[in-house]
Amino acid sequence: MRLDKFISANMEAILKEWEDFARANQPSGGDLKVIDLRDHAKEMLNNIVRDMKTAQTELERESKSQGNSPDSHSDTAAEVHADERLGAGFSISLLVAEYRALRASVLRLWFKGEAAHRQEDANELEDLIRFNEAIDQALAESVARYSEAVIENSDIFVGMLGHDLRSPLQVLSFGAAKLKHMEDADNSLNQLGSTMIASVQRMKQMLDNLMDFTESRIGEGLTIHLGPTDLAEIARQLIDEFRSSHHDHSFRQLDTGNCVGNWDASRVGQICQNLISNALQHGAPEGEIVVSCEGLDDKVILTVKSEGDPIPESRQQNIFELSKRKHLEKGNPNKNLGLGLYIVKDLVMAHNGSVHVESTQSAGTTFTVVLPKANVAFLEEQ
Repeated sequence: MRLDKFISANMEAILKEWEDFARANQPSGGDLKVIDLRDHAKEMLNNIVRDMKTAQTELERESKSQGNSPDSHSDTAAEVHADERLGAGFSISLLVAEYRALRASVLRLWFKGEAAHRQEDANELEDLIRFNEAIDQALAESVARYSEAVIENSDIFVGMLGHDLRSPLQVLSFGAAKLKHMEDADNSLNQLGSTMIASVQRMKQMLDNLMDFTESRIGEGLTIHLGPTDLAEIARQLIDEFRSSHHDHSFRQLDTGNCVGNWDASRVGQICQNLISNALQHGAPEGEIVVSCEGLDDKVILTVKSEGDPIPESRQQNIFELSKRKHLEKGNPNKNLGLGLYIVKDLVMAHNGSVHVESTQSAGTTFTVVLPKANVAFLEEQ
């Protein structure tokens, strides 16, 4: 059987091997579903089959060997696959390994199926050459797109850091100048000191988010250290810190039930801190921010609610995804590209939880995080 026909006839077996390889080699802590594991493999194989069936000149063959692809006005399946794998935390070495495994699986299955009656002939050799050319073309497209995405994300890092650090640095500069010329120390000095400390904390949070983003996007994976953690207590401490430096807002905390779970305390703190920071930045000036922790039998529900203009429905679907804007969003007085909500999503997923947002004009904006109480028996023994 010609190789292109073999691939079409045995598509499910080939996809199963692709899925098994991707599942076994996904980044630590990953839990990709079947549709994610196979994502664009079937479309890529169909493209390969079409390529093998299409007549090819020697010039076209030479062009392929140099990694040149035909001009296309839309993304290829291999390019989209690179985007998906980067978003899932696969390193470029794992991306390349997937193609190596796909090539080996197809050829092994083909030779195994044809071993009983296969004859060495020119057609078989041509099929093998064409298949390898098509695989290499798809690999070249994926690697090129992966590299472009990494470079683009690096540009976003620089832009985010440059804009986000400007505001707290201005506060520090102003505070230092005022302290230098202040003759009498009074209550305003204490208030100014609190504001400067809060600005330093914001700077640290931005850098922490940047490091977490780099770990999660470039394939290292987020580091999680689990242990008994009281989410209500963490939220209480964070609210006290925010209240001391944001006198124009009011804060309220609501706690019900047992809010202890087996989580990474510092990471859960980042989740809560980023959501409160987001509420301060995008909520109504001088508005109220309500942080609630509801402890149930097997999970804890954290909500952060703020007042102000609602998030447009069109943005609610992808608000936790990294923005690929080239320019700052209009109407953003803080000129803040920010990574906070993206980091929230990654940290929640690392704890096998979920996060979503609801936003209306009448009810305000509420971010809801659900964290399962893992290892309940262990916690009860403590």
